[in-house]
Amino acid sequence: MMSSPGRSSRLPGLPVSEISLFRRTSPAAAPLLITHRSHLLSSRALSLSPHHAAAEQAHRIDHDDLDAPVRRGCLSRCAGLQLRGAFLCRPAHGRDRQDEGGSLGQAEGEKITRAFEYGLEHRLPVVVQCRSGGARMQEGTMSLMQMAKVSVAVDALRREGVPFVSVLSDPTYGGVSASYAMQADVRVAVGSARIGFAGPAVILNTMFEMDQSKFDVACPENFQSSEYVKAHGQLDLIVEPGEGQDAQEAVEERLQSIVSLLFGSGSEGGKGDPPAPAVPPTKEDMEAALDYTLARKIDRYQAQDVMSEVLEDFIELCGDGKVSDDFCLKGGLARIGGTPVVVMGTVKGHTPGDMQAANYGMPSPAGYRTALRLFQLAERFGLPVVTLVDTCGAWPSFEAERDGQSEAIATNLTAMAGLKVPIVTLIMGEGGSGGALGVGMGNRVGMLSRAYFGVISPEGAASILGRYKDDAHKAEQFPKDCQELATAQQIYANQLKEIGVVDEVIWEPAQGETHEHFPIMAGFDSLAPEERSSAVSAAAAASKPRSRPARPSTKPSKLATFLAEQAIHGERSAHKGRAPQGMTTTPPAIPDVKPTEAAGETAKSVLDAKGPEAMAAWVRQKRGVMVTDTTMRDAHQSLLATRVRTVDLVEGAKLASQLLGNAFSLEMWGGATFDVTYRFLNEDPWERLRQIRAAAPNICLQFVRLAAKNGIDVFRVFDCFNDVEQMRVCIEAVRKAGKVAEVCVCYTSDLQTSSIFTVDYYKGVAKSAAEAGAHMIGIKDMAGLLKPRSAPLLVEAIRSVTDLPIHFHTHATSSCSLATALEMARAGCDVIDFATASMADCTSQPSLNGFLASTEGSEMAPEGTGYLGLEPYDVYWSRVRDMYSPFENGMKSGTARVFDHQIPGGQYSNLMVQCKSMGIWDKWEGVLDMYRDVNNLFGDIVKVTPSSKCVGDLALYLVTRGLKASDVTDPAKKGQVDFPDSVVGLLEGRLGFPHKGFPDEVSKAVLGDKKPLTTRPSAALPPADFAAVKAKLREGKCGQVLGEVTDELVVSSLLYPKVFDDYVNEMDKSSTLLTSLPTPVFWYGLVVGQEFSICPANPADLLKDGDDGDGATEVKIRLERVGPAKKGGMRTVSFTVGGAVQNVEIKDSVSGNDFDGPMAGAGNALEVGSPMPGVVEKVLVEVGSSVSEGEVVAVVSAMKMEVQVKATTAGTVASLAVEEGGKVIEGALIATLKE
Repeated sequence: MMSSPGRSSRLPGLPVSEISLFRRTSPAAAPLLITHRSHLLSSRALSLSPHHAAAEQAHRIDHDDLDAPVRRGCLSRCAGLQLRGAFLCRPAHGRDRQDEGGSLGQAEGEKITRAFEYGLEHRLPVVVQCRSGGARMQEGTMSLMQMAKVSVAVDALRREGVPFVSVLSDPTYGGVSASYAMQADVRVAVGSARIGFAGPAVILNTMFEMDQSKFDVACPENFQSSEYVKAHGQLDLIVEPGEGQDAQEAVEERLQSIVSLLFGSGSEGGKGDPPAPAVPPTKEDMEAALDYTLARKIDRYQAQDVMSEVLEDFIELCGDGKVSDDFCLKGGLARIGGTPVVVMGTVKGHTPGDMQAANYGMPSPAGYRTALRLFQLAERFGLPVVTLVDTCGAWPSFEAERDGQSEAIATNLTAMAGLKVPIVTLIMGEGGSGGALGVGMGNRVGMLSRAYFGVISPEGAASILGRYKDDAHKAEQFPKDCQELATAQQIYANQLKEIGVVDEVIWEPAQGETHEHFPIMAGFDSLAPEERSSAVSAAAAASKPRSRPARPSTKPSKLATFLAEQAIHGERSAHKGRAPQGMTTTPPAIPDVKPTEAAGETAKSVLDAKGPEAMAAWVRQKRGVMVTDTTMRDAHQSLLATRVRTVDLVEGAKLASQLLGNAFSLEMWGGATFDVTYRFLNEDPWERLRQIRAAAPNICLQFVRLAAKNGIDVFRVFDCFNDVEQMRVCIEAVRKAGKVAEVCVCYTSDLQTSSIFTVDYYKGVAKSAAEAGAHMIGIKDMAGLLKPRSAPLLVEAIRSVTDLPIHFHTHATSSCSLATALEMARAGCDVIDFATASMADCTSQPSLNGFLASTEGSEMAPEGTGYLGLEPYDVYWSRVRDMYSPFENGMKSGTARVFDHQIPGGQYSNLMVQCKSMGIWDKWEGVLDMYRDVNNLFGDIVKVTPSSKCVGDLALYLVTRGLKASDVTDPAKKGQVDFPDSVVGLLEGRLGFPHKGFPDEVSKAVLGDKKPLTTRPSAALPPADFAAVKAKLREGKCGQVLGEVTDELVVSSLLYPKVFDDYVNEMDKSSTLLTSLPTPVFWYGLVVGQEFSICPANPADLLKDGDDGDGATEVKIRLERVGPAKKGGMRTVSFTVGGAVQNVEIKDSVSGNDFDGPMAGAGNALEVGSPMPGVVEKVLVEVGSSVSEGEVVAVVSAMKMEVQVKATTAGTVASLAVEEGGKVIEGALIATLKE
């Protein structure tokens, strides 16, 4: 196979090679460039020094100038080039089908070996550009030995300290990747290149026996890509072309910086560090330095901040060279003042996300081994080392111990002890024990004055030495002990300098330094921009932030992820002991019952057969009172925050169908149903309606076309100001659907004492309702304010204007409601609302069981229903209520105080929850008084959804701000009240107007110069484009997640756009299988060892991505383990799902406060703060926006209450501290303005 110089340059079976010599005008050095490619190509001069391009010459030399083995089979061309004082020898290996797969054969191995020898002889940096399928199998074992031959040449080059850089292109496999491609001092890859030893086909056909599906399931994401290889520590960097560049140009630009740094070439006109003025510390500076907690501040400057300010030409080199990368350890090549150095530092991050990615500044074994690679690189090329230390210690974890944390640190200490190059260490923040020493054993050690360096943290020392009487004593004394021990341990900079550990202390001013502004770097900041950037190469400038490493695809099912979230983050997590005592995974058993004997006709049968007018007449002639059961709607809304799930309601409906067949109706829809089912229960309210209709087909359902279509029979129509004109459209729609229009008179105040809500007032509303087409008159006593003695007066007033059936609804807040119900029955009321006893009273309805017992044997008694016959129904709901006990509002009894504050029953419960969530439960009595005062401020209005919410919103707002109701109209307090959006809408007339109107002074205070509406609010609304909304939903995520986009879903989106979108997103994230979960599992999750079974329509939905399942109809799910908290709070939660293990990685937040953002400075008008805790609903400005005093900057909501956040001064938005959807606390910074 050897050829003589006179033979043809093209050998059989070998690609053509190029050999180019780069020679300057002076022939002192002639570096070699060998380009081994699949076709004969012209050589490209690697233009690495534009400053000297004009001085370069290209000319030929003879073959005889090279050794014969290199010349064989080659054409030669020459080009001259300087690389910042060095020259470049660059063999490149190509791949093409015409050259036997670009494989490494004997001739190629010889050429590459000779190239390394030439580079060694002339001390030229060597760059190998690899693109190969591996060793050439056609040549047998001899080709395999080329790996050994080239490796010997590489080792000789390395021992002499000549730089070697490999560039891995697509593809680099087999014998090339397993030899010189991975033997370089610096390993560079082209983005998305395929890199590995055994190719995918080899793995498939051997380990997976040619089963492609098994291979696909097991194959890690992004497998054998350059990104995957880098994430596992085997590449230093990936080069991506910039805009307008091709990949080769990008690689060549990066090589310029790498080779010049490794070869020790200084920057053009290299400059030294600018002199830093020595400023002696003040007494205040020295005292401030004696507080170790300052070293941990999140806004303190860190290693990456110093790197960005000080370093020139920084090229980050990543990974331990073997199996892993560590975001905590950032290092690479750079220049300081023109001098090439190796630099490394421990990074923490300034945001929670960055801190988590950097493992909170705690290096893993991979981090220390990355540092070791950099130490060895520095030693090989004689480069000084700079280390920046800021770590609380080495990562304490199972993984770190498994991977040899002790060995990694120990090896580094030995390596640093033996380095012949100098090490300069700067302790910047925390210097935690051996973890800090593992990268900080400098020949010269500097230390920032607020840093510390010790063998154990002050907290660790205090934990060992401290002795405390009780928790209260510990809470008070422990921080003091920590500070005292910190001083005693001599961990501070000035102490360490005195004892000789530290050579230099860099004093920090007591005030004003953060990572965004630190005066100690003033020397560098003072440089002109062109000076600071002159030495930075285009490749370094184009470098991209490091991304998270690619992980194998082991994504668990959505349901397993939801269950893990419940276990770790659930507010009522059983795993964390927050579930009701003794809670199992199974719902209560359904009792066997004997159906109540039904009469020949029921309200439902008459409605279906004869229509709503006939049904109303039928109700009117009934002998006894008829009942509506509110257990499945208003009762659980009032007592359990509307949290009862459809699965439990359906079972209750089945019982009601058998035991309450003679009832007038079941109230099971309306109110907060839409909002809560979507927002909190992850359920479809329309599906709830359909299921309950199927479970109780013989009873009227109470809540317009779509609702009627899905099962509603009776529609209770009301307006928050009793304005019949506002209700007319709804009345007509109900009548058109052939259903019952029950038009309500909302009752408030006391008809016997009020000058606003008199007997004549209620008579007039009832008369207008009848004339508008009502089938029934409802009396909606939402706060339970109708007293027994007033009941006959109200019935008589309504009877004087209409003979329509009267349906009475009340709440039991005052404890008088059962007596009022009895009086209403005696006065001739036709239908009365009750709840089963276990779900009655307090803010719910009066007890149905109590009413039945009280009227038993009388003419008022409802037909066919006895109180004892209802016991199974009551027992069932008693057990269901136990499951929902954490949602109880805490009200232990009724209260007659409701006659004073007049808060509706459902809202009373919500206000209690709001106060607790907002941290003002201790001000509850003040909230009740404030509600009364705000109602009076508005002129004593009807308080029912949504007007009641407006009163409650302002009451809560005023209490949280420490204001009085009278402050609203006080000119001196103008500008201090940011009115909730609901209050502004109320005064504008967006809910209509009270029949007496609002007080003028209140309207002016809230609206300012804005004028209220003069027409019916709904008349100004544009018509909804159902077709457009349906098309948008069908094309968006809704269609993908929920399938068919029905009219019902369109209506939901129109009524509650944000809530509905959130529901769709939650279904996409957590699976539509949530409705299949037993209630205890849905709310409380599992404890270890608990299991449950569900029967999903598609069992594969429960399995991990890529697993098709076995088609089982019942799937068992068991919580096997909740792993211990790892550093950073990560836990592994393990489930067995259908017999297969699914692991969910989840962060367990240690703090109960999710907010860790900045706070607005007290009294600083340029910092706009949140007036209350909650969620940022809207951000209405952008950075750079001009805002005027009083302009709305954002909207914050809490428990449905929205408050506008206004600027208190004019200015320009300099920065925004929040995003929409983010959580805030009171005083949290929303925006910063500049004048």
